[in-house]
Amino acid sequence: MTELFEAVGNMHMHTPYSDGEGSHADIADAAIAAGLDFIIVTDHNIWLEGLEGYYENENGRVLILIGEEVHNVRRVPQASHFLVYGAEREMFPFAADPQRLINETKAAGGYGFLAHPIERPPEPLLNMPNLGWHDWEIEGYTGLEIWNYMSSFVDEIKKRVAKLPLRIELLGKLTAVLLALNPQKYIIAPPAETLALWDKHLSDGEHIFAVGNSDAHATPMNFGPLHRIIFPYEFLFRAVNTHILIPEPFNGDLAHDKRLVLQAVGRGHSWVGYDMAHPTKGFRFTGQGINKGQIGDTIRLDVGATLQIKTPEKAHIKLIHRGAVVAQVENDTHLTHIPVEEGAYRVECTIPYAGAERGWIYSNPIFLY
Repeated sequence: MTELFEAVGNMHMHTPYSDGEGSHADIADAAIAAGLDFIIVTDHNIWLEGLEGYYENENGRVLILIGEEVHNVRRVPQASHFLVYGAEREMFPFAADPQRLINETKAAGGYGFLAHPIERPPEPLLNMPNLGWHDWEIEGYTGLEIWNYMSSFVDEIKKRVAKLPLRIELLGKLTAVLLALNPQKYIIAPPAETLALWDKHLSDGEHIFAVGNSDAHATPMNFGPLHRIIFPYEFLFRAVNTHILIPEPFNGDLAHDKRLVLQAVGRGHSWVGYDMAHPTKGFRFTGQGINKGQIGDTIRLDVGATLQIKTPEKAHIKLIHRGAVVAQVENDTHLTHIPVEEGAYRVECTIPYAGAERGWIYSNPIFLY
């Protein structure tokens, strides 16, 4: 197989152009400090021209691309958020019609992902709505944001507030503050319902791809004498990221490197990695048969075909087909499987971190036919 090169990025974040706190330069500095190779800034309902390119400081450089997070501001609640990458123009004019939004994104040459598609029910005590995807009569989107770190954090607050013995707003706020002081202790994995939704699409023969992101805003929190940023960009860029595999390395040319990023994301040559638990760099999932393939590829299922998994650290490795585990190994770095059925095969890995088994790697599928 041709040598592949890895790049790591984050593709969901906000600046003061919508509801974030940090400038593009602030975000780029944080991305460089966290070791990212690229970022895609996705302010709400606005696409900004002229900001793409490489940002450099004394510690390195990062590729900045511009996308958009689109939602209908007249909808109550303002749910059904759609991440647009590579459309090269603003998609907000189509926000009121989700199917047209998807169609227009594709027509513009872009890729579209449902952002934080499944969230817990609203928590009225703290005025926390359900901002998942609500408009399900749609088709043709590229994929799902299966793990959104900030959405997971908010869902954890909702879950714990719902269990409070007394429905008192102050108790709810104290609960949120305690979680904010040590979020990595409470965030375990992507929502099981989101993974089940993804498996349903894959089992139905759809080529639906996954990304994972931060949804970083760097929102300030003030609670009495306590002042804290929820959460700094750099912190989030060290957590849930999307790793891509590309046929050649970045060379510093914007058009060249942008094309590599968008093609990898749009074709599923990627995995979601919880890099805070342990860096996922070096993970590989390949298929060998009459033809060879990497993550996101389609290969022939023939006699002797194998699927091979390699992780950069010992983990509980699971190979999933039609929503069921068909092969697994614990405390190991390799798994080889001989498939007997057609369909999509994806990888999940968990690893111990901060006192619990955490979701670590969620690969896009290899499709066998």
